[in-house]
Order: sequence, then structure tokens, then C-alpha cells
Amino acid sequence: MADNKNMQDMLKQMSQQLKLSENELKSAAKKGNANSIFKNADSKTQKTVEEILNDPQKTKELLESPQAKAIIEMLRKGK
Repeated sequence: MADNKNMQDMLKQMSQQLKLSENELKSAAKKGNANSIFKNADSKTQKTVEEILNDPQKTKELLESPQAKAIIEMLRKGK
């Protein structure tokens, strides 16, 4: 249950930082639409994301992080 609370807190924080509603963030993530997720982010964040996604090693490292794994699991469960 603590994990679910942590995930909800993380989702809320991410949605605030990205200037998206939690539902918009979940929907875009489930669809794999990074452009929708980062469309409202500042240019520095957009550039950082672009650099990560264009570098296979950085993308792999990101996806293997505990935080990314938790988000992926949450999306798979539909929460």
C-alpha cells in the first residue's frame, strides 16, 4: 500500500512539473507518446529528454531505474 501511495505522489509531482493533469500524463504514457508528455515542459527539460531518447545507452539506463520500473508496473496495472 505504501508503494501505491509513493506512486501516486510521484505521478502527482510529475504531472505538476510537466503542467499536465494526472490523467493526461497516464494516457500519454500508456500510448507511448513522449511528445504529449513533454509538450508543456520548459525547453531545458525538452532538450534533456530528447538527448536521452536519442542515446540508446541513456535510454536503457533510464528504463532500468527503479523509478521507471515502478511507473511501468503502475501503467501495466492500469492504476
